[in-house]
Amino acid sequence: MDLPVKLEIPDERFPPEVEASAYFVIAEALTNVMKHSRATWAMVVVSVVEGALYIEVQDNGTGGANPNGPGLVGINDRVTAMGGRLEVGRPAGGGTLLSATLPLPAVVSR
Repeated sequence: MDLPVKLEIPDERFPPEVEASAYFVIAEALTNVMKHSRATWAMVVVSVVEGALYIEVQDNGTGGANPNGPGLVGINDRVTAMGGRLEVGRPAGGGTLLSATLPLPAVVSR
């Protein structure tokens, strides 16, 4: 990819279905950045927040992502099928910020 991408991701592993969905979200979001945004950088931040995997993909491009475009519709379908939530916005500094929340299965202690 001919775009500098800063990554902040946890070292821990997650259930395979969560990891696969997170991969799809990030890959499709970065594909959209490359195709449409004219960005000079992107950033991917993944963290665990209140029992969910929280994913942010941000760029410094032109902004104005169409939530009804096929890429974002596909991401939304995948996220909501897992019981998650997708938000697409425009941060104050410009560009696009995609935020996805994927629920993590509860860990049962014995």
